[in-house]
Amino acid sequence: MNDGQENNGGKKIKKSLELDRTMRTPGITALGVGAMIGAGIFVLTGMAAGEAGPALILAFALNGMIALIVGACYAELATMMPKAGGAYIWAKTGLGSFFGFFAGWLSSFAQLVACSLYASAFDSFARSFLYEITGQGLPSFSENFFSLGLLILLLWVNVRGAGNTGRLAIIITGLKVAILLIVAGFGLHVVLFNTRDLSAFRPFFPQGFGGLISAMGITFVAFEGYEIIVQSGEEAKKPGKTIPRAILMSIVIAVFLYILMAVVMIGAVTTPDGQPVYKYLGHLKELGLMEAAGQFVPHGKIVLLIAGLASTASALNATIYGSSRIAFAMGRDNDLPPILGHVHKKRKTPYMAIFVTGLLMAIMTMALPIEDIAASTNIMFLLVFIMVCTTVIRLRSRRPERERPFKIPLSPWLPGIGIIAGVILSVWLLQISLVAWFVALVWTISGGVLYWYQQHYSNRVT
Repeated sequence: MNDGQENNGGKKIKKSLELDRTMRTPGITALGVGAMIGAGIFVLTGMAAGEAGPALILAFALNGMIALIVGACYAELATMMPKAGGAYIWAKTGLGSFFGFFAGWLSSFAQLVACSLYASAFDSFARSFLYEITGQGLPSFSENFFSLGLLILLLWVNVRGAGNTGRLAIIITGLKVAILLIVAGFGLHVVLFNTRDLSAFRPFFPQGFGGLISAMGITFVAFEGYEIIVQSGEEAKKPGKTIPRAILMSIVIAVFLYILMAVVMIGAVTTPDGQPVYKYLGHLKELGLMEAAGQFVPHGKIVLLIAGLASTASALNATIYGSSRIAFAMGRDNDLPPILGHVHKKRKTPYMAIFVTGLLMAIMTMALPIEDIAASTNIMFLLVFIMVCTTVIRLRSRRPERERPFKIPLSPWLPGIGIIAGVILSVWLLQISLVAWFVALVWTISGGVLYWYQQHYSNRVT
């Protein structure tokens, strides 16, 4: 086609609204890993340890298994329809425009809230780092100074081009993975060779099965990196091979690091007052890993704070990329204001979508507390994951002739497991944060009103 290509709604997409294919496997994988080990290890591990105790290790393993299933569903759909927008495009094709709109609406909000989580954590780490270096705290009026500064910087990087985003992801992600492996090495030495009796791992389920599910619900957001990866479908070289590889590699790397760090945190830490390690970590919340590393790594707290800064920065970078592509796709299809579908003539980036989503991220960063931020993000992503798994099953029956460079095995059984797991975890989050579910409900209702208005208005115009 000379004037463009056809999208999944049957409309022509002008070349002026297309993005450049400049992303390769290393950069896309780094985006996924950057998102996956941004919040889970540094922000949520302490909170989740307080819920599950030593069973945090199992929580990460089970979340990893679920992530592989859902990630495989994402890979199948992304190779069928390698376009910006991800779940929004797929659900619109497989489940209809109503569910497609809501997949995009919920996914965009989840990405926005995730960004506020990473930005808030970056600010907390930056303040702690300065205190460790100077011994002086910062005045209260400077709150969110570092998070907003980083946000502005990364928005600028994203506007300049997807290639720059991928290169930055490789650098920052490589730094934090190297630091985590060094810390894990020191911690494992303590666990294996310092004559510990491993009593910190007993009882394994101090809070029962419910504590395990709660920890899974809290940390599941950490595995949403494949949601970022599939947004590169329109900018990836050879997406049929690149995207499945990036999804699989990023999940395996992340799960390995999560389990490794959980073992180290539970097994190598000594509490100051003799209380159980998991309670001590739960009390420390997002600073749990930093405090733990200070016990067995030379200058461990400072080292981990540097890694935490790198992790939250890379996660924020990745999530800005993903959220702006969803907004861009919905704007291009007129499901959100068309201005969001504008592409920079020179940079070939969705600059208006990046700007608008960045503004919303800044507002949320200053408005939401970190626990409710995490729970809200999980609920949104879980609802989107349920729709994605359902779409895989639906399209297998409705569009069996479509080329699928990658196919999830054992369908519909594995996608069905993904649906059941998503329902269980999302319902369980009611016990953790009613505020988060209230936010999710309000956002869903507002989306329904917007969808009805657009449909009603378009019918009147036609």
